[in-house]
Amino acid sequence: MKCGRDLVTTAAWLAVAAAGCSEAEGPQFAPAPGQLAHVSEGRLDQPDIFLMNADGSGRVNLSDTLAVDGGPSWSPDGTKLVFESFRHGNDEIYVMNADGTGVTRLTADTSLDAQPAWAPGGTRIAFVSNRDGNLEIYLMDTGGGNVTRVTNDGANDVQPAWSPDGARLAFVTDRDGNGEIYVMDSTGANALNRTAHAAEDLTPAWSPDGSKIAFMSDRDGDFAIYVMNADGSGVVRLTTSVVAYEQPTWSPDGAYVAFDDGNDIWVMRADGTELRNITRSTFRLDHTPRWRPAVP
Repeated sequence: MKCGRDLVTTAAWLAVAAAGCSEAEGPQFAPAPGQLAHVSEGRLDQPDIFLMNADGSGRVNLSDTLAVDGGPSWSPDGTKLVFESFRHGNDEIYVMNADGTGVTRLTADTSLDAQPAWAPGGTRIAFVSNRDGNLEIYLMDTGGGNVTRVTNDGANDVQPAWSPDGARLAFVTDRDGNGEIYVMDSTGANALNRTAHAAEDLTPAWSPDGSKIAFMSDRDGDFAIYVMNADGSGVVRLTTSVVAYEQPTWSPDGAYVAFDDGNDIWVMRADGTELRNITRSTFRLDHTPRWRPAVP
């Protein structure tokens, strides 16, 4: 499965050259609401997890280690982040408070454990592991117990994304020979191909109301952000630049989508308008944005 980024670990990113990655300043838009967790690589090229406002201000380093930290996913109440880290010699999954305190290791396996996704109900975490040979999707309790294998296919199943009601998981698989987005029940049953395209379709993200899935695809030659109905119909391309746009995430109200180009993080309206670069990085790579749920 080819991809703009490694599907095995969200810490191994494709570095897009800074030249040509900026678009014209354009008009000034009202800032998007809320906050974004994201990964930033600056100091010694070490990826850390940061938190910032959705206009790019107020950046705070939450993980701040010399290890490779990545793949953040918010708890439903916005008080914690689950993430992957190489801090103990291989990729494992950890959880921390939203201010970076209280780091706790959840997995301790000699295999790779990565790409965690916190379930909307708050009691389960989906993740990817090769502990049984190939990359499959597993579930565990938020304390790391009761690990259950959900997919069981000879192909690689990665990038799990929960539907807002917690009943389904979208994921990426190469079981058809290329990257496709499937949707299945949270038990692993009824897995259906929702993209069915010869291109690479990756990084699914459900809209807050569960009606749509945003994703990245190179079906038109370059990686761009698309949106489709949850059943796979009505595919619409949202971004038009030749820059490789990746990793979409929705704002809690469904009005905005954030994503990255491997170098900077961008925000736009959910219809593709009001596109703006919110990081404008020079000496670092900012990627993998994850919008924080609305905190009561």
